[in-house]
Amino acid sequence: MSIAQSLSFFTKEMEAHRYDRALLVVGHVFFGLQLILSLVYYKERLLSFDAANYTFQLIYFEDFYIGHDRWISAPTQLLPLLAIKLGASLKVILMTYSASFILFYYVLFNVIVYGLKQARVGTFLALSLCLAMRYKFYGPVGEVILSIGMIALLQAWLWRERNTFSWSPWVQWSLGLGITAIIVFAGHPFAALAVFYLFGFEMIAHARWKDGQTWGMIGLALIGYGRKYISLQAEGSYEAGQMDNLQESWAMLTQFNTYYVFDRISWFFETEYAFPFAIFLLAIGLLCWKRHWLLALFILAAHLGMLAAIMIAFAYLNDPIYILLDGYLSHLGIIWSLPIVYVFCQEKKWWSIGLLVVLLGFGLDRIHGKKAFFQERLDLLEGMLEANVTTQDRKLLHHIDYFDWGRMWMPWAVGVETLMLTALDGPESTATLYYKQHRQDEDAQLQDPNLFLGVQYDPFIFESDSLPQHLFQLKKGLYKRIDPEK
Repeated sequence: MSIAQSLSFFTKEMEAHRYDRALLVVGHVFFGLQLILSLVYYKERLLSFDAANYTFQLIYFEDFYIGHDRWISAPTQLLPLLAIKLGASLKVILMTYSASFILFYYVLFNVIVYGLKQARVGTFLALSLCLAMRYKFYGPVGEVILSIGMIALLQAWLWRERNTFSWSPWVQWSLGLGITAIIVFAGHPFAALAVFYLFGFEMIAHARWKDGQTWGMIGLALIGYGRKYISLQAEGSYEAGQMDNLQESWAMLTQFNTYYVFDRISWFFETEYAFPFAIFLLAIGLLCWKRHWLLALFILAAHLGMLAAIMIAFAYLNDPIYILLDGYLSHLGIIWSLPIVYVFCQEKKWWSIGLLVVLLGFGLDRIHGKKAFFQERLDLLEGMLEANVTTQDRKLLHHIDYFDWGRMWMPWAVGVETLMLTALDGPESTATLYYKQHRQDEDAQLQDPNLFLGVQYDPFIFESDSLPQHLFQLKKGLYKRIDPEK
C-alpha cells in the first residue's frame, strides 16, 4: 500500500455502524487490559491505605462496608463478599475484589453501548478512566473515582437518541432523575463539578435550553447537593472538614503559586498530562475554528474551575503524597474526554480511531508505571517484617516518629495491610506491624496478649479472637517494639 493509499484509507469517512463497531472493539480491549492489570497487581491495589481498610472490613465483618454513606461502592463488594461467604482463600478474595472495580465500569460500559446505543460515550468512559488517573488506579475503593462510571451513564442518557425509545415520557423522566439521584446521593460530593459540567455542555452543544427533562435533572442535582452541603456542615463530618478549606479560597486563588499543591499539580501537567492535555487543547481549537465559541469558553471555564476547586481542597498539602490528590485530579479526565469525543468522533474516520487508541494506550502505560511505588512500599513493609518477626514475635510495634512518609505516604492502615500481606503465605504465617501514635489508650492496652491494633483511627475495632481462623492465625503475645521506646 502506497503512502497516498494509506492516507486515503485513514482519511476516508466510515459508515456510522462500522465506526461504532470499531469504538466498541477498542472499548472492550481497553477494559480487558484493565482487568488483566487488576488481577496481576491485586496486592498493589488492595494492600495499601483505604483499599486495605475496606478489604479487611469486608473480611472481618462479612458485610458491606460503606464509608461516609457513599453507597456507590456497594456493587463492587458483591463478588468479594460472595467469595468470603464461600470460604475462599485470601488470595482469591483479594483478586476478586480487585477485579470487581473493573467489572463495575465494564458493566456500565455495556449498558451505555448496547442499552443506550452510545458507542461514543463508551469511549468517553474509557478515556475518563485513564487520561488523568495515575496512582488512584492502585486505590480503587475511592468513591471519587467510582462516581466517574455513573457520570458516564448520565452522559449516555443525555446523548441518547430520544426518538428511538418507545418509553413513555414519565419513564424517561424517572430514569434520568434516578441516574442523577444515584450520583448525587450515593456518590462522592466532588462529582458535583462533573455533573454540572455535563449539564452545561449539553445545554450549549445541543441547545437544550427549553428541555424540561434536563432542567428537572439539574434541579434535582442542585437540591441534592445543596442539602448534602448543609447536612455535612451540621454533622461536622470528614467532608465538612474538607469543605472548611473553602473559607480560605480567596487567599488561595490570589496567591495560588505560593502553595505547594500548585507545584505538585504543575508537576502532573509537565510529567503525566502533557500529551492528553495537548489533544484537549487541540479539540478546543477545532471548536473555535468551527465557531463554537460559547462551548469552547464554557469548557475552558469548567477546566479552570475544577483546577481551582482541587487546589482549594488540597491547600493543606505539604508533601508529595498523591493517593488522594490523584483521585480528584482524575476528574480532569472527564473535562478533557468530553470535547475530545465530541470533536474527533464526529469525523468517523480511521485516523480518529487511531488517535483514541493512542490516548488510551498512553493512559494505560502511565497507570502501569505507577505500580513501582506500591511495589516498593510493600517491599519496605516485608523487609521490616522479615527482619523482626520470629516464631514467637508475630506482632510488631513501630513508633510513628520513625515512619517513612516520603516512601510510604500514610501509616494509618499498616496494621491490617501487614496482616493480610503476611497471611497470603498461609494463615500460619500471619504477622502484623503497627505504628504507635502518641495516645495514652494505646499504651494502656499494650500489656494485653490478645491485643490486635488494626487501624489508627480506631485501634481497637478489631479483636484478635474474632479473626477468621482459616485466613489469619495471629499468635497471642505482647507487641514487640522495633524502635527505641518513646
